[in-house]
Amino acid sequence: MKPREAWMREMPVAHDPLRHLLLCTFLQAEEEVLAATLGLSDEQLWLRPHGLTPLGFHIRHIGESIDRLLTYAEGASLGARQFEILTTELKEELPLLSLLVLLEQRLKDARIRIEALDPTAFGQTRELGRARIKVPLGTLLAHIAEHTQRHLGQIATTSKLLRSL
Repeated sequence: MKPREAWMREMPVAHDPLRHLLLCTFLQAEEEVLAATLGLSDEQLWLRPHGLTPLGFHIRHIGESIDRLLTYAEGASLGARQFEILTTELKEELPLLSLLVLLEQRLKDARIRIEALDPTAFGQTRELGRARIKVPLGTLLAHIAEHTQRHLGQIATTSKLLRSL
């Protein structure tokens, strides 16, 4: 029997609902990525069946995009290394084990950063990117959850397609 999604488990709510949702999303990401990649080769991770974006990109992008978006959530600008990673996520074909370790590290760091956020600031404005797009912090945090889930859906679909080839 497939386990329930993380948000449906009786996890203790130690934070406000928005941060709790993010923590559930991170747990779900770890579990779904592991399940979707079980038995796949490093080569399969970077295939583009029917022109789809490779699984390896989605796995790396989840962790790296969370890092970038949390940097904005904290009121900071991206650093040089974050910009460098942004340009190589699709080009640098890391092996599965490296991707899984990197994702685990990013999610562990994200949990700490989420717990440090002050929920009374969720209505405050944050600026995104070079264009300095203004968004409420709470909306930015909700976007992290939905953006992660969007990529998890692509991972699930693409892994099924790869297994059918």
